[in-house]
Amino acid sequence: MQLIRERPRFVTTLCLLIVLSTSSLITPFAHAATPTTATSGNGFNLTASPLPISLTTTPGKSISNDLRVQNSGTSPVTIKVSLLKFKASGVNGHPQLLKREPQDTYFDWVSFSKTSFTAQPGVWNDIIMTIKPTKDAAFGYYFAVVFSQDSSAIPTPTTGGKLNGATATLVLLDVNAPGEKRQLQVTSFTASKHLYEYLPATFNITVHNTGNVHAMPTGDIFISRDHKHNLAVLPINPNQGNTLPDSTRVFPVDWSDGFPVYTTERLNNQIVSDKKGNPIKKLHWDFSKTDKLRFGKYYAHLLLTYNNGTQDVPIDAEVSFWVIPWKLILLAILIPLIPAVAVYLIMRQRTKGFKNRRKYVAGR
Repeated sequence: MQLIRERPRFVTTLCLLIVLSTSSLITPFAHAATPTTATSGNGFNLTASPLPISLTTTPGKSISNDLRVQNSGTSPVTIKVSLLKFKASGVNGHPQLLKREPQDTYFDWVSFSKTSFTAQPGVWNDIIMTIKPTKDAAFGYYFAVVFSQDSSAIPTPTTGGKLNGATATLVLLDVNAPGEKRQLQVTSFTASKHLYEYLPATFNITVHNTGNVHAMPTGDIFISRDHKHNLAVLPINPNQGNTLPDSTRVFPVDWSDGFPVYTTERLNNQIVSDKKGNPIKKLHWDFSKTDKLRFGKYYAHLLLTYNNGTQDVPIDAEVSFWVIPWKLILLAILIPLIPAVAVYLIMRQRTKGFKNRRKYVAGR
């Protein structure tokens, strides 16, 4: 009799454990982390604008442009203007700053309205940069105008191409001459995964410049389920980055308009990272967007364009991917199933108890 009374309690406890373990399927696992910060210890703080600058001229014709720099510190600073060059570093669009080499005679084309001046705190300072290309100049030239504390030496880029104690404005010069070739190729268009549980879905557009001058890709990615009705239109290269000659650049695009959606965790406007330095993602539930629960197969259609100097050239590509929120689906199945199983088990135990009781009474 004691055993018959305890079995329903055991079944109820078992069902409760199942419910608790199921609910953990939709609870994001959290790691302890501290926010990453960046500080500067010498108090030297400059802001340069605009970034970057694109200029176009023809052989033998000079061109000028205003550069602006602000002392964002609290004390007057004497600033020196110097010149470096840059090239593409990796596929993420980061420039690698380099010193002048003996063959870089195009450095001699550049002059500044002032190369040293005292910058007062909070005041914008204008410097005119003039470039006088020679008559045999052609195609692309890439300068980095460096603003640093006045000293006898030009700031030396680090191994990563960055500057210590200085800031730089990038200047892309196109000397339009016969034989100029502005041409881009999309070498790949991919989704970061074939199957997503929740958004965002990330698309990577790999662009290679096969020409001899920089070019800027633009366009959109169209998200649909049937190739007819667009669920989203995602802009490509909204920051208007250029791809330099004989280089490859990857342009990432995210589709994050869904429910629920993973977001990057922040603390005091700083990205929170784990022990390995990776940003921590947190599942965000905005119940005003329940109609944007994504499920099924989707298509991402790329329409990229660039100007070859005379007209816009279109390039298109397509990739498919799946969004399956399997944990939510599993939970939706288990929620009605668990009570039914629990009732079945309880009734089964009661039926067995009733039969055992009848046998016991009959045996007496």
